[in-house]
Amino acid sequence: MTPSVPLKKLRLIGGQMLRFLVVALAAILLSGCASMPDRDRNILIGAGVGAGVGALIGSASGGPAGAGVGAAIGGASGGVIASLIRPEGCYIRNRRGELWQVPCHGRTVRASACFVGNEISGLRQVPCSYRL
Repeated sequence: MTPSVPLKKLRLIGGQMLRFLVVALAAILLSGCASMPDRDRNILIGAGVGAGVGALIGSASGGPAGAGVGAAIGGASGGVIASLIRPEGCYIRNRRGELWQVPCHGRTVRASACFVGNEISGLRQVPCSYRL
């Protein structure tokens, strides 16, 4: 018995389906980034870049198996590094001594002191007219 569809045609359909799935997953990943907070978006981008670089290095040194291992290691390390990088934020201290994070654009209302920084590098005091 011979199959009604040649094997070459099945391989072609399988290759097209794989390309379709890759494009669909990339579209879902990229559309999800638009609604994410900046911190999550940066972690996802860092993991993606790390996985890509890890796959390139792994495939150059160890073939297809090395590409998978390199992508896993690169993705994990890229995500961790991206989670450690924080943009500077704007903070004010009100009359009661409370510290509030505020948008860096716009006017500051009733602030007794203004600060710029993040939790890693600490806060530095700036004039309340300062804008990023």
